[in-house]
Amino acid sequence: MGELVAETPSRGSRRFPELCINLRNGSRSSQIFLPPAAQIATASAVLAVAIAVCHVAVSRIGYERAAAEKEAAVVRAEMANADLQDEVANLRDELALAARDRQQATADLDRALGDRDRLRARIAALEQEPSQLDVAHRQKWTGVFRLAGLIETEPSQSAASPPRPEILISDAPPETEAQSPSVAQLARQAVAEVRRLLASTGLNVDRLFPQLAQDRGGQGGPFVAPPKADPPNAMTADKMEELRSFMKSLPLSVPLDYYQLESRFGPRHDPFNRRSSFHTGIDLSAPYMSPVHATAAGTVTYAGNRSDYGKVVEIDHGNGIATLYAHLHRYIVSVGQRVAEHERIGFLGSSGRSSGPHVHYEVLVNNEPQDPEKFIGLARVIPAAER
Repeated sequence: MGELVAETPSRGSRRFPELCINLRNGSRSSQIFLPPAAQIATASAVLAVAIAVCHVAVSRIGYERAAAEKEAAVVRAEMANADLQDEVANLRDELALAARDRQQATADLDRALGDRDRLRARIAALEQEPSQLDVAHRQKWTGVFRLAGLIETEPSQSAASPPRPEILISDAPPETEAQSPSVAQLARQAVAEVRRLLASTGLNVDRLFPQLAQDRGGQGGPFVAPPKADPPNAMTADKMEELRSFMKSLPLSVPLDYYQLESRFGPRHDPFNRRSSFHTGIDLSAPYMSPVHATAAGTVTYAGNRSDYGKVVEIDHGNGIATLYAHLHRYIVSVGQRVAEHERIGFLGSSGRSSGPHVHYEVLVNNEPQDPEKFIGLARVIPAAER
């Protein structure tokens, strides 16, 4: 078999020696001499082939890697598209639900506005046309208090009524006490009416208002005519003035023009720890910074901060009656200031231990908290003109 042997002979140029290739086949041999140019061409061809093979291999690897990355990106894009479609479907469902809720809320608001308008119209009608019970109560109180001297006769009535002629001599028999009751009897009747109304609210009249107390218990003994002084139970001018002052000191109004009753007087669950507690007043909520008014004329005895009550105003109305207004945002009165009924004393807030904007309103009789709603309820049977 032939054998290829490359030899470099010594002849020729030293710089570019000729390449000698020996071919041996059995006993025969032959030699092929490659010139330097052929050698360079052959080496260049071999190098080019090697570079091409390497380039193809690297390109193949890069292509496979790029294809794998592209396939992974397509998978991720498909997953993201699926998630996006799910989110779009969920958003559409939520939007449809919100639209239904909005329609329901709009319908509820329309009904509430209609109810409010009807209620306002009803209130206006009731204010213009008072009920027969209110008319009867007012006529009764007006007649009793006017005759007892607790209120003045209206100028229009006195001017319209013709003057009565003075009777100097009369042959008519004197009217009996039952036919013409005296002013003292009418005043005692007025005191009895005041006692009855206050007792209807559940107040202990004899203990809280001793000036209205009546004599009780067993009595007896022989009759002895009194001296020509006033009888013991006579309604003197001082007692009449005291009763008039007492009527004016009753806090019968509400400290807010518009409000919502949030918590009543008496036992309740504490709004913070939910434990059983006793509420010493009523909570009236209204928009923040609503004006707060005094419920009766009196003198400011306290205006400042008071622990859990926050900013407080306390007013003394006389006869042992006081009112307290707590959780104010700001008060605009000072201690010792004289305020009239419905005069502005501050603004509604949420200071102190409070869960939201409201007024904590208390009525104290001889420093004992009473239910303010019972006093407010008396305003329907005691008109403002008689207080």
